[in-house]
Amino acid sequence: MTITRQSSEASVPLLTCPVTGAELPADSPLAATFAAAARTAEQTIAPAATPDAGNGASREAQDPAGQNFPDVGTSDVPTMRTGDLGVYYDPLSFSAYENPYELYKVLREMAPVYYNERRRLWVISRYNDVREILKNHQQFSSALGNDMDGTHDSYGAGNIVASDQPEHTSLRTAVRRVFAAREILEKEDGLRAFARELLAKLYASGEGDFAEDVALPLAIAGAIMLVGLPKEDGPWIHDHLLQSMERVVGQYGIPEAAAASNIEAEEHIAQWMEERYERFRSGEEDASSSEAIAQIYQAVGKGKVESQYQAGLAHLIESAAVDAPSALATNIITHLDKFPAFHAYLESNPDRITDFLEELLRYDAPAQNLCRQTTEEVSVANVRIPKDSRVMVLLASANRDEDIFNHADFFDIDREITPKNKIMTFGEGIHACMGSPLARLVGRVLLEELVQGPPIRVVGVPERWAKQMVRGFSKLPVKIMPVNQP
Repeated sequence: MTITRQSSEASVPLLTCPVTGAELPADSPLAATFAAAARTAEQTIAPAATPDAGNGASREAQDPAGQNFPDVGTSDVPTMRTGDLGVYYDPLSFSAYENPYELYKVLREMAPVYYNERRRLWVISRYNDVREILKNHQQFSSALGNDMDGTHDSYGAGNIVASDQPEHTSLRTAVRRVFAAREILEKEDGLRAFARELLAKLYASGEGDFAEDVALPLAIAGAIMLVGLPKEDGPWIHDHLLQSMERVVGQYGIPEAAAASNIEAEEHIAQWMEERYERFRSGEEDASSSEAIAQIYQAVGKGKVESQYQAGLAHLIESAAVDAPSALATNIITHLDKFPAFHAYLESNPDRITDFLEELLRYDAPAQNLCRQTTEEVSVANVRIPKDSRVMVLLASANRDEDIFNHADFFDIDREITPKNKIMTFGEGIHACMGSPLARLVGRVLLEELVQGPPIRVVGVPERWAKQMVRGFSKLPVKIMPVNQP
């Protein structure tokens, strides 16, 4: 584990780590760890492969956490300040799964550019640094995907989040109309009717699992409309999503069953796309709709997207349209449970529902982080990061940066959000999440319906998604409470 702190004095001599290439001021209490790290790495860490960002490079050597490293003798460990022992971050750890925000705060204050040697992962936690990296697609490549656990290795070609220009631009352009504000808003009536139906069943039963009974079905309905999948695919998408989202807390990598589920889902989508294409070609169906399948069909026909990319592109849109909105939906319930006075307030002041939603997206983001790969040596907060390094930006930490948001740990719907302090939940730059309008629509419609009904309280023990990028609940037991009952 290496901590790299921001240097306030540019003239302080720097020492270079022979393993990671990181630099620290010579007077840092942790600079002495470099020598021990070098001795340890010679015995335990194989040289990392140099990725070729333009050719779908393997990430195999980038995350060696699955290897069994020998213990380092205590004689090799230099004396450290006891305060430094409390600075540690591993996005796969139980502590990050349970409550990442206290870890983020420590990183921002103590190690804004942090290196986890076990994961071979640089971690960036401050708002300005996160935002600049997301905008800098030249030096921070997306060719290896935006995850750290190999999720996107089980997706086929056409995965828009695992591409750089010019491929990224052609894929994004092909589906731009799918996410246009007007097209998204046209789905509101259908989503609202389905939300009312789901909530009515929950209210009638008096209790249930909000994730299973409302959040997932509602998000899946939105994804079906967005992509152009058959309505009867809802249960199938549900089952495959649950399997593909399976992870083991504290363990690197995607389980075989989850990877297989992703592959099966893509094959299923490809088969359905071919069926739809036949209908388009015969004139049985109109290919000019805003559904993703129709837009991809047109782009392939015009030569703007290569045919081998079409299923992967549709698959990515389908899965992304489910996990973030469903996570947001469960977070709405847990925060109405955490701050119960908002239920009556929002019922009386429906014009503040959007403010509540935006503050929730900042306060407890359904998307916690993204990864990039450096294309050359870069400097972040006066710390040099070598070429071909895996870099994680903590979106949710940026949203809690006290230098940007006053009383950042306080939930405040009166908070003013401007272009200068826009929330980082949906990213920034050319790779900013195209699906954010759908997530916001699902959240707004659900909130508007929820505050008109009886309060919902969390009972029992919820279960979070174990996938480290997503913060939301896979199991959320709830009970319907009569009005005015504590």
